[in-house]
Amino acid sequence: MLIKSVLEREEWKVKLTFVAVVLAFSVTPAVAQPGPVNPRGIALPDDIPAIRTLEQNWSDAESNWFYNAPQGSRLIPYEWAIHLEQPQSTARFFDAANIRKFGFIARTSAPDNPDGLPIGFVKDAPYDDGTEGLGVTCAACHTGIITYQKTAFLIDGAPTMGDMETLLKELAQALQATAQRDDKFARFASRLLGPGGSRDEQLDLREAVRSIAKQRVDYNARNMSHGPAPRFGPGRIDAFGAIFNEVSATFLGIPENARPANAPVSFPCLWDAPQHDRVQWNGAAINRKSPLGLALFGTQDVGALGRNTGEVLGVFGSATINEHELVLPRRYEATANKPNLLALEETLTTLWSPRWPDAFGAPDPARVDRGAELYQTHCVSCHAEIQRDDPRRQVTAKLSDVQTDPMMLRNFGRVGKTGMLERRSKTLLELGRFQDEAPVAMILKHVVERVMLNPLQLKQLRSVLDSANADSKPVNPGFESTVEITVGDKTANVSIHSSESRDGQLEIFASRATLDKIKASLGLEQESQNSIVIDNAKLVAGYKARPLNGVWATAPYLHNGSVPTLAELLKPAAQRKATFHVGSQEFDPINVGFVDDPQFPTFDTSQIGNSNAGHEFGASLTEAEKADLIEYLKSL
Repeated sequence: MLIKSVLEREEWKVKLTFVAVVLAFSVTPAVAQPGPVNPRGIALPDDIPAIRTLEQNWSDAESNWFYNAPQGSRLIPYEWAIHLEQPQSTARFFDAANIRKFGFIARTSAPDNPDGLPIGFVKDAPYDDGTEGLGVTCAACHTGIITYQKTAFLIDGAPTMGDMETLLKELAQALQATAQRDDKFARFASRLLGPGGSRDEQLDLREAVRSIAKQRVDYNARNMSHGPAPRFGPGRIDAFGAIFNEVSATFLGIPENARPANAPVSFPCLWDAPQHDRVQWNGAAINRKSPLGLALFGTQDVGALGRNTGEVLGVFGSATINEHELVLPRRYEATANKPNLLALEETLTTLWSPRWPDAFGAPDPARVDRGAELYQTHCVSCHAEIQRDDPRRQVTAKLSDVQTDPMMLRNFGRVGKTGMLERRSKTLLELGRFQDEAPVAMILKHVVERVMLNPLQLKQLRSVLDSANADSKPVNPGFESTVEITVGDKTANVSIHSSESRDGQLEIFASRATLDKIKASLGLEQESQNSIVIDNAKLVAGYKARPLNGVWATAPYLHNGSVPTLAELLKPAAQRKATFHVGSQEFDPINVGFVDDPQFPTFDTSQIGNSNAGHEFGASLTEAEKADLIEYLKSL
């Protein structure tokens, strides 16, 4: 009860201090906007006097709910966030100017955001003693803002230019400075405890700050860039690296399972995500539905719930894996907010991609028509056309190897120790038990499934599982890579957990059903329980192509953000910019991307995981044809 007891003392004084700080740091002038003045409460810098929202089928109320809905994560105690100072300043850490420095979207105070926190930073999962935590939602990284000629354009579901890595590192530095420096701690303690705080209470608070600071430093050490790994920079993060590390190293208590975070990818756009059969850059998460999920998890949308649960576990959530297994599977307690994760997915089903604003210059109709023909010839086989506002729209994944950077695909197939999971059932319905090692994707699948599980009594759970026959479809979100395996003239297209190559042999780890399919497709005879070893095999994995509606709002391009504009993407890879600056929010409507501004960090495509190679479709077009194709892409 250490943190809670400190924060609850002299509650009325804490509230008075809180009000004073909010007034001091959160007041922002009104922003001009057609209709209601700034209905999303965006705090803009002085040089951007106006803001516009785009028609994406969400009301202001729906957008604000999306920004504020807690998902089950916690960075630091919530009240600390209100009073914490910047590492080298007495200004508030979550001051609007500081938040904009990191590329996130600052807001003013409002009834649903009384403390003026940025989009996606909310009061969220409590600590064990009940102290409320500050959490991060998907809106923080999936709400974009673009500026053009002194006007900001707010785009729901678009990738942000937020630099989460730098924010997290400076947050840890702010906590350390507060714990170490007497002047900073004195101000912090006065705001939390009031002037009457006792010496013992101050000592307890200081120790609590040291403890939370260590948590943040340790998280950064596991999941942020170090040494030769490239800086993530604005708009990127190694998402699966963090999820895999937290689940397999932190929650399992096996530090050696952690791996360097060296495969950062861009924040993807969220529109149409619920309509895709597979999501994630490598198509690993399956949006499957299962009637059995209603009894086991409280929803048939098992893929969506599992995908979002996995995201929370990697992004500051917490899970407790039971030390002992019973006869039947047991639920793992976690901070993931299941009702809100389901509500968020339902809300996203109604989100439309943004239309190109007229303020950028209306697309030329003749060029659009010519570009449409080029799109049919060069693009549509991978990037399907859909009607953005069709409520029945569906997207089938197209995964292929277009010779882009493979680091994320390689890392996804890593293997780790299973620890206390050894001999437990891998999943609720599939056969097989864990051995001493397993693909980390399978460990993640297991943990997510157990976190999702309803708190059923053993008899109820046995009844549900017994009712599922051997042909029942899986009830997990997959977390599998789709690959093509070729031996001679025979090919198998399957989804696997991971693979390893050594001495001319390829070992494939997958479910028993998938292994049986591989054997049948390739004419193999060998038996296997958890993997299959194949001689002289070729494996090809790839990233997922998606429809390009709203693509103009998703720069930089390719899965790792290694190409700054659409104009650059249509060049041969060898002619693309080897370095450029990323972080500007000022839009370039001609080349379609953000302005290359030297005041922002340099993106170096020669660093590991940063290659801008591949995807040369359209590179052979004439300059006029490229301009026509770009004009058509603006219209989607």
